[in-house]
Amino acid sequence: MRKSIYLKLVFAPLFLGCTLLFAQEETQNFGALKIHESGAIGFHENLINNGSFDDNLGIAGFFNDDDLTISGAFRPIFNDVEIIVDNHLYLEIGVGIKNNSNFVIGNVVTPRNLLDINFDYINNAFYTGENNASKIDGYAAIANKQNFVFPIGNEFKIRPLELNSDALNSDAKAAYFYENPESPSTFNTSFNTENKDLILLRISAFEFWDLNSDVLSQVKLTWDTDSNIEEIVNEVKDLRVVGWNTEMQLWEDLGNTSFNGNFASGSLTSATFLPNNYSIITFGESLSTESIILDNFLLTANNDGINDFLVIDAIALSPNNRLQIYNRWGRVVYEENDYKNLFAGESNNNATISASEGLPDGVYYYIVNLFDIDITHQGYLYLSH
Repeated sequence: MRKSIYLKLVFAPLFLGCTLLFAQEETQNFGALKIHESGAIGFHENLINNGSFDDNLGIAGFFNDDDLTISGAFRPIFNDVEIIVDNHLYLEIGVGIKNNSNFVIGNVVTPRNLLDINFDYINNAFYTGENNASKIDGYAAIANKQNFVFPIGNEFKIRPLELNSDALNSDAKAAYFYENPESPSTFNTSFNTENKDLILLRISAFEFWDLNSDVLSQVKLTWDTDSNIEEIVNEVKDLRVVGWNTEMQLWEDLGNTSFNGNFASGSLTSATFLPNNYSIITFGESLSTESIILDNFLLTANNDGINDFLVIDAIALSPNNRLQIYNRWGRVVYEENDYKNLFAGESNNNATISASEGLPDGVYYYIVNLFDIDITHQGYLYLSH
């Protein structure tokens, strides 16, 4: 049962220096409006704020069995807010909160293509009542906070992001997107899931978060069945927070310092990173000593872009390594310390064959020593031009 102490418009005590215009479906402020300490106001119509409305105590409520909109030239800042809107409370300007926002029913919706319009928690502000049907569908922001859990999601569910920073964030914001990062709706670029560090195997094609902060931080992300974690990793422990490096234009591993859960639901905490270096973040799979596969390889060195190089994924876990390739008579035809996956069928050993000369088609065998992870493996390589 919904309970409210508000009438259609209740002002207590008296507002000073304000000019209000009440239309059938909107309330406009043209003056200097203020809610005093014991004051309360309930909005059942759209609010258009074209005056001062940022020095408030008391409580403001938004109530409607449909949609409401907050717009105007100036951002209102409330002390306490209660939201009971059957559909959505749309923001066309930013809104600040100094104490508490109580989510009862209805999403606060911000335009995701306008990052300066957000629901902003200032200093010690907090929220209560967040749930799948009532949260911020768009960008939530914080000011002068070090740690915060952003109550964000899409229209149908909450998918919070927990931020734990090394220092106060003067300004940080986050939003959740249930979208393929390769075709985002409000970014002017694509985040190709094939452009990734060697240590990364797969990147989520189902969802991502946008986080803006200029302070070194850790994040905790959550997943559910719609995250399709089983399509990203074979083992949950190999899950990583990954980020699109804006400068390098590729996905990087941001770590897994702790995780909890299974394929259906869980949470994952990253290592420390600088969020503003990354356009978006999501889930990915990283190589681990348990997940690496050292096998036999096919090398077709014909420059067609497929199997042109001997690529040993486990090299990403051990830059300190040694590779040796032998022909059928046991002679070394190629050897290299700190191998970087660049063997394309040419010898570098003058003792057996002219260096840089293409090796003949056939079967070779290799030995790779991965010193950083204490693994030595021997396998076969079939070379064909």
